[in-house]
Amino acid sequence: MILSSYLTHILKEQVVGQESAVSAAARAVTLALAGRRHDCRPLGVLLFVGPIGAGKTHLAQALARVMLGHERKLIYVNCQQLSQSADPLLNLNEQFSAGYWFCRATPASQPTPFTDCFSPRLSIVVFEEIDKAPATFRDHLAAAIDRGELHARGGFFSLRNAFIILTNHLSRKKTDQIIGRSIGFSREDENGNDMPRQHIAVLEEIDNMLGTYLVNNIDEIVLFEQLTERYILMLLERRLAEIERYLAVSSIGFIISSEAKTFLLKPGLEDLSHGMRQLNRAVRNYLEFPLADLMLSGQLS
Repeated sequence: MILSSYLTHILKEQVVGQESAVSAAARAVTLALAGRRHDCRPLGVLLFVGPIGAGKTHLAQALARVMLGHERKLIYVNCQQLSQSADPLLNLNEQFSAGYWFCRATPASQPTPFTDCFSPRLSIVVFEEIDKAPATFRDHLAAAIDRGELHARGGFFSLRNAFIILTNHLSRKKTDQIIGRSIGFSREDENGNDMPRQHIAVLEEIDNMLGTYLVNNIDEIVLFEQLTERYILMLLERRLAEIERYLAVSSIGFIISSEAKTFLLKPGLEDLSHGMRQLNRAVRNYLEFPLADLMLSGQLS
């Protein structure tokens, strides 16, 4: 089986409703495995753009499970914290150092066919909500990507064996506003293929938000779609299956009625703009917490 197809298949099993995003991520990993990169740059730089709860962080976690053997080996940098810090580079050093050493100390819980393809020093770094970082930091990050080295206050980190993932929230409402302002229907991308008007308008907005210097250092801009009712239902079924497996370990059966499923689905379907987040809250508050309470009190066995 072709590696990219196999990787796409694995990721699609874990990430629902984002076929284009999964294919783009698999393409970037395949290029890295083939050694198609500049000598000094990171293995790949991806920008995940889309609504809240569409699966941006979930896809990054899925990549970590496939490539590193454990999602906890991801290195996270919260860009909103950087914007609130008096010294963004010092805060960056603190966040990056903590994630870097935790990543090194966490063993791969489940080796995959891909873990042997990469160096043990491989890392995946997620800069969450990059649009909220100070403009000066975005320029600093662009320069770090360009040279493959990240300099923080009192710290130095090589990015040459890393995948860099930047996330950026862009609501469906905002996307519709952007598309409404755009003129024309298509243009050609760098490969000569027609691009839909939605993608053109969003890409232009990203350039305005993040700055040309950073955008020019991104290898792949991955657009996430708002999850539809069909995919919200599929995600609920997955969550319920996880709960069923968890209870089965304690020899506890689990049956849920269609009325209960409808009740859990209601928050997510009423506010599709928040994707999976509203559904997760409903499952946690109305199902997982009561079950945990019953188990701990000895009323469920």
